[in-house]
Amino acid sequence: MRKIVPAAGTALALTLMLTACGGAEIDSVELSKDPSEGTAPSVSFETPLQVSEAETKVLREGEGEDLAEGDNVLLQAALFKGSDGSSLGDTYSQGAGQVLKLDDELKEAIPQMYDALLDAKEGAIIAYSSPDTSGAAGDESTSVEVYQVAKKILAPLNQDMSDTSEKMPTVTQDDQGTPTIEKPSGDEPKDLQTEVLIEGDGEEVSDTDTVVANYVGVRWADGEVFDSSYDTDTPASFPLDNVIEGWKEGLKGQKVGSRVLLVVPTDQAYGTEDQLGEDSEYPAGSLVFVVDILGAVPTPEPAPSESATPSESASSQPSEEASAAASPTPAASASDQ
Repeated sequence: MRKIVPAAGTALALTLMLTACGGAEIDSVELSKDPSEGTAPSVSFETPLQVSEAETKVLREGEGEDLAEGDNVLLQAALFKGSDGSSLGDTYSQGAGQVLKLDDELKEAIPQMYDALLDAKEGAIIAYSSPDTSGAAGDESTSVEVYQVAKKILAPLNQDMSDTSEKMPTVTQDDQGTPTIEKPSGDEPKDLQTEVLIEGDGEEVSDTDTVVANYVGVRWADGEVFDSSYDTDTPASFPLDNVIEGWKEGLKGQKVGSRVLLVVPTDQAYGTEDQLGEDSEYPAGSLVFVVDILGAVPTPEPAPSESATPSESASSQPSEEASAAASPTPAASASDQ
């Protein structure tokens, strides 16, 4: 069943595991099995693990690019019960990870993880534990959270942009490179139309990739913005096989580093008003998007697992703050229901 484009506010879903600030300490945590496609790493540690203050430990050094303040990174995460080391869920089995920005908000909320990430490179695996998780699993142990820096993402695009052609809606940008789509004119499109406004030089996007992107979308009918990742200052990540057809077809074959204008007809968007219903949170009719492609990685096939997911374990339920920041669950487009 095809999914829709993620809504705005797409901060990291895996932040439900990042808790802001005896037993064994985090020094006992060791990597016992590397992560593989769709499968989380395995760790071992002395139990029960109970830290007295928030701590991190590098389980594997990265070999890729250095990370720096302000970078956006694609992270994978796994959560383990401090009392017996059992799994409490992971993001590896759910796709290619989520985006986290190394900014002041992270520095204030989880300074130990912020510092550890600034010292890390792509590929690093870092363990984290905080006394704030004590008691969550029904005892005084503290959870062990393991994060892998899957990829460093391009900085937001801010460079010269080509003028749009006469047949396409006009797009402008401000001094920070944030695009604005002017109200479209003329009849609604019948076919998908694409135009590259900034040509990137990165790898080409495959229709089986997970794409990291900034984007803004407006309704063709009135030019009103209905969704924008620029408002959150954090890009969104999504598998191309789980978005509306206009995105899947329009972004396939484009290069990382590109800004792409998409004019999406109704049958390749969310659907008509009748299909969506009057209470739908998604816009009906034809739509226009500007998409900045900041990264692309193969979407891993989820491996069969008997371990509990975060939603199945009371000890890994997100706080109210994490729930508000987490990216929403995509819903099926009306045309696929």
